Amino acid sequence: MINAQRSSQHLKNIPNFVRIVEVGARDGLQNEKVIVPTDVKIELIKLLVSSGLSVVEATSFVSPKWVPQLADAKDVLKAIQDVEGASFPVLTPNLKGFEAAVAAGAKEVAVFPAASESFSKANLNCGIEDNLARCRDIASASRSLRIPVRGYISCVVGCPLEGKIAPAKVAYVAKSLYEMGISEISLGDTIGVGTPGNVIPMLEAVLDVVPIDKLAVHFHDTYGQALSNILISLQMGISTVDSSVSGLGGCPYAKGATGNVATEDVVYMLNGLGVKTNVDLGKLMLAGDFICKHLGRASGSKVATALNKVTNSASKL
Repeated sequence: MINAQRSSQHLKNIPNFVRIVEVGARDGLQNEKVIVPTDVKIELIKLLVSSGLSVVEATSFVSPKWVPQLADAKDVLKAIQDVEGASFPVLTPNLKGFEAAVAAGAKEVAVFPAASESFSKANLNCGIEDNLARCRDIASASRSLRIPVRGYISCVVGCPLEGKIAPAKVAYVAKSLYEMGISEISLGDTIGVGTPGNVIPMLEAVLDVVPIDKLAVHFHDTYGQALSNILISLQMGISTVDSSVSGLGGCPYAKGATGNVATEDVVYMLNGLGVKTNVDLGKLMLAGDFICKHLGRASGSKVATALNKVTNSASKL
């Protein structure tokens, strides 16, 4: 039976269930300057899974020279092999990274092209076409091993180097990924400049060339627009959302890019819409508290901050 809230014409296209892809353990931690101990990363992943999250991005098989924070990728992946109830995709920038990930036990990988030529060269040291060729190599190698490949497209509405990105550019990269057999394509507002006004035309362009059930959205909250962008994406029928516990993470190439939208805030909004996620908000907050305590900083989640204040106030009564 449809929730009474959902019978409104403004909400009728919103999916009944939204799958959350948790990126905090990789995207959230990769730019931390102080190395987070391997056992802390492992415990964080286990806490995230225990909250009900079914997809937790675990780590990245990139060169330790470029991302020293994730130099322990093999050890992290080995330690979570027996954790049940979730899949653990890992980032692989090229065939060498893919082969290392598979050797370490990865059962799902992800590639990450950009919709901006300049960003692609700055971030990956190659242009869009060369990057897509790398993705094609990984997609081909994964097929025989039956390993799903996720695709992240960076800079889908704006780039720190080029400014506004045309929806047609995003659609081109998305179509290329779809045609090479990528299982899911996550559209990333890497620097958090998106608003519903530029997200809608971008999504419309992509939806013309990729089926809706193959798409996910990945919004950063630099200007406080992530939840409004997620809501409009849901209204357009998207049912997979990327987020990061406590809002951890950011883009090293984007000035002032404060990080991913907080998973706690996404779950709270979805709960309020009557949308199922299978995520326990209380247990999710425990995971957030755990990693924030280790990092020595307050949570970037407004929901976690507010609920912790309520709990602390009640305990003083």
